[in-house]
Amino acid sequence: MIAGEIRVPGPLAVLLAGPDGRVVVGNVAAWPAGVSADNRFTQVAMLRTGHRNPETFATSASPLPGGYRLLIGRSVEEQQRLTETLTTSLVAAVGLALALALGVAYLLARTIAVRVRGIADVAGAVAAGDLSRRVDAVTDGTGDAFDALGGALNAMLARIEALLDELRSVTDGLAHDLRSPLTRMKARIDRLTRAGDGHNAEIAGIGAEADALLAMLETSLEISRVEAGIGRDGFTRMDLATLVIDMVEMYEPLAEDSGVQLTALASSPVPVLAHRELLGRALSNLIDNALRYGASGGEIEVAAIPTADGAQLAVCDRGPGIASAAHDDALRRFGRLDAARPGGGAGLGLSLAAAIARLHGGRLALTPNRPGLKVTIDLPART
Repeated sequence: MIAGEIRVPGPLAVLLAGPDGRVVVGNVAAWPAGVSADNRFTQVAMLRTGHRNPETFATSASPLPGGYRLLIGRSVEEQQRLTETLTTSLVAAVGLALALALGVAYLLARTIAVRVRGIADVAGAVAAGDLSRRVDAVTDGTGDAFDALGGALNAMLARIEALLDELRSVTDGLAHDLRSPLTRMKARIDRLTRAGDGHNAEIAGIGAEADALLAMLETSLEISRVEAGIGRDGFTRMDLATLVIDMVEMYEPLAEDSGVQLTALASSPVPVLAHRELLGRALSNLIDNALRYGASGGEIEVAAIPTADGAQLAVCDRGPGIASAAHDDALRRFGRLDAARPGGGAGLGLSLAAAIARLHGGRLALTPNRPGLKVTIDLPART
């Protein structure tokens, strides 16, 4: 009767053991080791009758009258499998979520980087003198912060370009308008000089001033043309070393008269893609400045140097030089650092040379030569 009562199907383990420990009835072959009849729950592995493999059961054993012991357990294999499945699924879900998060973060960072790089490229082009560039390429019409930034930058650039165009138009127009009356005045001065009325010295002085004004206007117009990009069509393959040698030969008589040793450092070809006449004008201005302000050092070197990024023109003197704090002023139009310096000048030579360097995609720099000044024009490599 007891056996009939305790035979329960399903994932249960039931075992009734007698006082002597022998199995009276149940679906477990033997009382499991380590399990006491103290009504406490214990997990233990047992082999049920008719099964090949042991299973884990949550069991409770109770004492019965007469020394009998009753063990009842429920299999926890399903719960363990479910736990393992849930754990595996959770790990997979977390891994997938992490991968998706990383992917989204990468795409977002890449998108931001591309748009920021686009703005930086436009800013770099504007800094190099191309005021026509805009940041439309980095806006997508979504109305986000980048669109707002792009719109603000475009409005600012358009305003700056309009103001500079107006200023350039006024200055160029003024230069053109002044050139004609100055030319007529110079012609009249020449006629007065030939007439010989006893005031030739004064007239010659006025003529020299008129010549200086005309030269200044011509240089200002030339700077405007260069900054407008006129001359890019004249780029050809040329050798900087040959240009340096030719310019030094042209200036040697003037250098000898000034007691200056003018040296060309151009022993090997330095090929570049450039406008020969404009680059020659820039180098001529640099040599002329060196002879005018650095002749006291007695030595001027003109070099054509190949570099890893292209080529470099350098003019080095041993004169008084220019203080580092005044380099920016020296490169401005009409940037005369000291009106009392010997040699005069309108302060346009370095400005024109810098504009020609920018036309070639390069830059002009002033550095101390200790003693003296070193002026370099770095030109990028072009194919």
